[in-house]
Amino acid sequence: MLDARDRRILSLLQKDARTTAAEMADAVGLSLSACAKRMARLWSDGYIDRMVAVLDRKRFRRPVSAAVMVTLTQPKASYTQEFTRRIQSLEEVQQCHIVTGDFDFLLIVQAKTIEAYHDMAQNVFGESPYVRSYKTVFLLGSLKNENTLPDFCLIPPEE
Repeated sequence: MLDARDRRILSLLQKDARTTAAEMADAVGLSLSACAKRMARLWSDGYIDRMVAVLDRKRFRRPVSAAVMVTLTQPKASYTQEFTRRIQSLEEVQQCHIVTGDFDFLLIVQAKTIEAYHDMAQNVFGESPYVRSYKTVFLLGSLKNENTLPDFCLIPPEE
């Protein structure tokens, strides 16, 4: 069970994972050892999946970004499993979401060029017996691109 201090620790870590245990303890009103124990428990209990560095995309070459909506030929578990197995092996696919509505999957894809995207799409979607159709929209820019959960989500489902 998470209390308010645990949720505050998680919120602060999402914003800056380099926050030291001492800074964290001060921010949440705990002793250093009590805060360190809580952080260790959050890791061991699986509330923290991994720590990553979020890169400043403006400092790097910005390749082609696309959102791809994919519809499978049939809503069979074996088709879904085979499709997801293939998708998970592709470096270009940054995100893969199962969705409701007219499509089965929403993918976020990065490619070096539009031509490279086209080649990948032809090979992965166009030649797959599991894919009925796919629709691509190219992203022209990002106005908001968050990688954190809002504080109101930091309550486990059992609470």
